[in-house]
Amino acid sequence: MTGKKKIAILGGGMAGLSAAYELTRTPELRAQHEVTLYQLGWRLGGKAASGRDALGRNLEHGLHVWFGCYANVFGMVQEIYANRTPPPHCPLQHWTDVAKPQLYTPIGVKTDTGYTYFPLTWPTNGGTPGQGGVDMTPAEAWTTMWNLFLLVVKGLIGRLDAAAQAAAQPAPQPLPSSFAASALVQLADGELARAKALFDRSQAVQLGFHELADAGALWMKSLLAEPSAADPQHVAQLLDTHRLLQSAFRAAAARANAAPGTPLAIELQVVGELIDIAIAAAAGYFADLVLPDRPFESLDDIDFRAWLVKHGADPDIVANSTVTRIVYDTLFQYADGDVSRPSYAAGTALGVCARLLGTFKGAMMWDIQTGMGEAVVAPLYQALLDAGVKVQFFRKVTRLELSPDGQQIAAVHMDRQADVVQGDYQPTFMMENLVCWPSEPDWDQLVDGAKMKAAGVNFESHWCDWPAAGQEVLKQGSEFDTVVLAISMGAYKPLNGEPTMCDELLQQGGRFADFVQNIGIVATQALQLWSNQTLEELGWTSGKPATVSGPEYMNIWADMSQVLAVEPAVGFPKPKSLHYLCGTYATTLYRQPSSETGVPVQAWNELRAQTITWLNDASACIWPAARTAEGKFRFDVLTDFSGSASGEARFDQQFLRANIDPTECCVLSAAGTTQYRLHPAESGFANLILAGEATRHGFNTTAIEGAVMSGMAASRAICGQPARIVGYDFLQRKPSQRAE
Repeated sequence: MTGKKKIAILGGGMAGLSAAYELTRTPELRAQHEVTLYQLGWRLGGKAASGRDALGRNLEHGLHVWFGCYANVFGMVQEIYANRTPPPHCPLQHWTDVAKPQLYTPIGVKTDTGYTYFPLTWPTNGGTPGQGGVDMTPAEAWTTMWNLFLLVVKGLIGRLDAAAQAAAQPAPQPLPSSFAASALVQLADGELARAKALFDRSQAVQLGFHELADAGALWMKSLLAEPSAADPQHVAQLLDTHRLLQSAFRAAAARANAAPGTPLAIELQVVGELIDIAIAAAAGYFADLVLPDRPFESLDDIDFRAWLVKHGADPDIVANSTVTRIVYDTLFQYADGDVSRPSYAAGTALGVCARLLGTFKGAMMWDIQTGMGEAVVAPLYQALLDAGVKVQFFRKVTRLELSPDGQQIAAVHMDRQADVVQGDYQPTFMMENLVCWPSEPDWDQLVDGAKMKAAGVNFESHWCDWPAAGQEVLKQGSEFDTVVLAISMGAYKPLNGEPTMCDELLQQGGRFADFVQNIGIVATQALQLWSNQTLEELGWTSGKPATVSGPEYMNIWADMSQVLAVEPAVGFPKPKSLHYLCGTYATTLYRQPSSETGVPVQAWNELRAQTITWLNDASACIWPAARTAEGKFRFDVLTDFSGSASGEARFDQQFLRANIDPTECCVLSAAGTTQYRLHPAESGFANLILAGEATRHGFNTTAIEGAVMSGMAASRAICGQPARIVGYDFLQRKPSQRAE
């Protein structure tokens, strides 16, 4: 007997891995805990898993970019890299080698003739992600986000004013500069009573656009300095200045007289829509959150779009604008992946926007430089091994058995999917001086591995019908004291008539059953294209992009050519560029029973046909030079890895993935569902802790940061550590409330 608490972590995605990391982070914690992690198949990482194929190419679950507000992810990676000794000549020596700032993020805009892109380059700040925490109240985050909004609008107005001066057009006359300056000083000093008198509608309309924007921003800052003391009359007057700002913009846009379809016309359209939505959001923020001093989560019974309309946004803009699409597209918030069925809880959507835009450090967005498996998961796996964590691969949980009184987990039943020929399974290997995961198991290590390989066995698939090598039962008091359920919710959510691993728990009813039954999941799709043309040769000439809200359903695209530096080219020409695309997959195939073993092939064939159509009919907006004389996609721009393929046969050498396995589906944050989310300690069963992006945390939406926060909270529920999880309560804080 070791005297240690035995903890069985079921699932090796980022939530399970972060829970294991926190439980063994210090010598003191390692002395208290004996941690074993059980994982389906041959690799770790969950949705962050990646693997190298026989050509040495990195194959991802999807496109991974990180946001500069991901305090816990960056913090964990920084700590792991500070304590590791990388292999000789490894390109990942320091955490700054893992992710680099991605400042250019064009936004797709639908026009009468197709799609174009609104150029957007983000400002940077002096912060370092992962350091210093979220040192803002929700109100301060909102103020920062509002100032970013004004930065975009004022930049466009400045260019319009310059163009008007160059054309010798008369500009609107503002009040004397001394008048505007006195307003700014008064507002900066917080003299709200004098400010209210000053901003009488008949006077404020005479302020120039920039003075009006600056004065309004300072007034908002003054009101939010003490949100609980905000005066409704001052709020109403502030919102009047916002509407005047909108009127001033519309007047400037009309003077510009931009020809339809030109870049200026598109920019005016997007910024005009942004102003309409931002003003409605500000009105709702003050009315529903600041004045009653309520948290973001209090708005979650209504959809974000409906909430914007409720507070004055133009319904047509809300329904069709790329500005609202960004929020839903980025976080996959469509029922069954269908873009005609958006639903995103308003408070969560607003709070996530405040976190992304108002609390980022360094850069708003960061590009991963290699595969997620080798940049993050492999170093984390090694850190766990060094801390004494045991990892058991090829373990598929089949049933959680309750004690006779129904109060706790008595046993965990699982299939042993495969047996290892000798010793422990070794899951990683070296390539390009990186510790990598393979895209399929190392068959030579497995009993009957050659037969499994020939049969195309996929141990990660819900529809895998290869017979188990055996069964195992973990028993309370013997193999575990506490269970952490870190398997993705899709694995235990009832989707059809088949039993799930949690049926006994669900039959108890209560909050756990409500949690599982009411939080939805959504399938996604991912595409990786290797090209024999550079980005510029394909026709995109404005810089390295990471885009969102392009043509459905591959509406997210990023140039990931930096990954080519660690992909060997043996037997084929080195590709010149690499492109990752993803989006939701409009399907219900994830609901099909495991007996329907043809589902993966059906999904791949369906997506292949859809993607070929997308390339032919929709991709010209990003690769205009990759077109045939007939205007279709030119497949010869794709790398030929065989040396003999042409046309669509080259597409079949690329990587297309249908993420329809229930464990691979992302979590939805639909209106009305936040109330059912549980914190990790709230399973209702004495020795069961929850972990995963479906739980309640500081994002309440699908994100690697949410998964890591959940894993940290699972550890805290067991041992009290970590005492602080940055941003964990952000959505539950009142506007005036700072983190504990």
